[in-house]
Amino acid sequence: MTSPEHLRADLDHLTGIVEHLVVVVERFRSHPPGSWSWPHLDASRAADLWSEVADFVDHLNTREELGPGARIPPCWFLHGRAVEDLTALLAAWRYAYQATTPTAELIDYRNRHLWPTLDRLTDLNTPLRRCADKGRHTPWHEPDDHFLAADGCAFDRATELARHAAADVADRR
Repeated sequence: MTSPEHLRADLDHLTGIVEHLVVVVERFRSHPPGSWSWPHLDASRAADLWSEVADFVDHLNTREELGPGARIPPCWFLHGRAVEDLTALLAAWRYAYQATTPTAELIDYRNRHLWPTLDRLTDLNTPLRRCADKGRHTPWHEPDDHFLAADGCAFDRATELARHAAADVADRR
């Protein structure tokens, strides 16, 4: 026979599971999977996500005290691979840091996502490392007219990011 204390403990345990599932469902509702997939974004979500990822990159470069070889260069948004990896890293960061109770998700994010992603992005012979080492944006492909007009050197991150994001959002309308 089950005592009232055991029943109460089981009920409390099940209540905790249901509360956790409600949090997980709410996370998915606020940002359904399609809201992170660049090819599937509408103009409004793309504009929001450009801003979020840019803020996140600033956070990484400052809070994580990344050294010269690991810093994300200001031209990151011109590299599709970097945009995709940084977007995925932002999604993992949000999942880990939105926890409302103590959790191992925080250290898991840092060990399994943050450092491996930054290492992969800034490893030798990658587009971002090439730009960081040269101290300027260096297209991985043939230079386009915009790059050549700037003589390949002048690069204002805020202006270029705004131009790039605005063009991307306009293409989605």
